[in-house]
Amino acid sequence: MIASTLLRKFGICVSLIAALTLATYAAGASAEATPVWVSPPPETFVIPDVSPCTGLSGTTTITVTDVFHIVVDNAHVELTETLDYRSDWSDGTYLLSHSVSHNEFNTSPTGEAEFSFTQQDRGTLYSADGQVIGHQTVIGSGHVTWNNGTVITSPKQFHVTCF
Repeated sequence: MIASTLLRKFGICVSLIAALTLATYAAGASAEATPVWVSPPPETFVIPDVSPCTGLSGTTTITVTDVFHIVVDNAHVELTETLDYRSDWSDGTYLLSHSVSHNEFNTSPTGEAEFSFTQQDRGTLYSADGQVIGHQTVIGSGHVTWNNGTVITSPKQFHVTCF
């Protein structure tokens, strides 16, 4: 679930940076940065999923809300992404969770670019009859550096705690 969301964010950032780069160089040198806020409508989708805590299979319904802060003159994008999700597992248990991630994407005229993210969520696991039976915490971070389309570094880490 998390990996597919990060890939989606990466694709969005790459598209935005391509547009920003064109706008940056078309605008020429500017004395001030030009911030732009973009908030597309929330999206909801359903994906097959496997619980990292129990190994059970099921589906997860996710509503994604994005807020982009774009600084056109220096090709910088900040994304705050909120995920509200429900995972329904094969034994009737389910997880309700809320996740906020912070993402930054920078590019330069020399072809160097960086993408960094941090995210954290804490979900509540329920029995089939709606009783709280535990919690799941996910903490993740990553940083990707590339030059002219070639990935130079790509360290990522995720930590899932189930209790």
